[in-house]
Amino acid sequence: MRFLSLRSLLCMSACLVGCARDYRNDLDYDYDVIQTWQIEDISSHEIVQFESVFWEPDDTVSLRKLITKDNAAAQRDCLEIGTGTGLLSILCLRHEATKVVATDINRAAVANARYNAAMIGVDKNLEVRQVDPESPGAFAAIQDSEQFDLIISNPPWENGSINQPADHAYFDPNFALMDSLLDGLPAHLRIDGRCLLAYGHRPAIERLLQGASERNYISKVLDDRSLSDLPTDFLPGMLIEIRCPAVVTTTPMGKDSTTVSD
Repeated sequence: MRFLSLRSLLCMSACLVGCARDYRNDLDYDYDVIQTWQIEDISSHEIVQFESVFWEPDDTVSLRKLITKDNAAAQRDCLEIGTGTGLLSILCLRHEATKVVATDINRAAVANARYNAAMIGVDKNLEVRQVDPESPGAFAAIQDSEQFDLIISNPPWENGSINQPADHAYFDPNFALMDSLLDGLPAHLRIDGRCLLAYGHRPAIERLLQGASERNYISKVLDDRSLSDLPTDFLPGMLIEIRCPAVVTTTPMGKDSTTVSD
């Protein structure tokens, strides 16, 4: 399949609107474009999808609704794990998120998210970080002291091998990413914060819910469908909310302090 280069796409867009677009030195234009598309909430701009970057609109229907209709990100510091095209992070910023940190292990996705955010004009409060493929993990690009009010992700759904960068969107070898995400929540999710994960693979959801229970987290399926009635793979994806319960402990001085339980 032959894709259109991003530089060619920009030239075509400039011809159509009768003016030239300025290139930015901080963006990477050396990628081919699979497609462009519009979404209702950003109807005035096109989202560009780079080659090897994943996008399936039915994966995150419920999550996008919480962001755009229910203001889940408003006035919150947000983290998106596995940003892809950057759409979810962009929606958070369009709906009053204070700031967003987005991460991805695929270099093309990092470039893609930065490009889309810049073209839509929300890049001021967005930081897109590259995850080192040699040291993967949900919080590998996050500092130990960083915490967020909202953590979101449409992570890879299935256990499988990684043979090329695009595989990171589909496979989570031995569910190591899921485990690292669950293990890192107490350190990086603020008290009363929410973690929202979109999955469309029943075995992964069952494993996620079990893992949350084993860690004494509070989990909730934000979907009217019964998981047991669904096939192994299904769309739209199902949204799972996970919270870390706060516990009150007494300090040696007799003062109460609130922490997040492990």
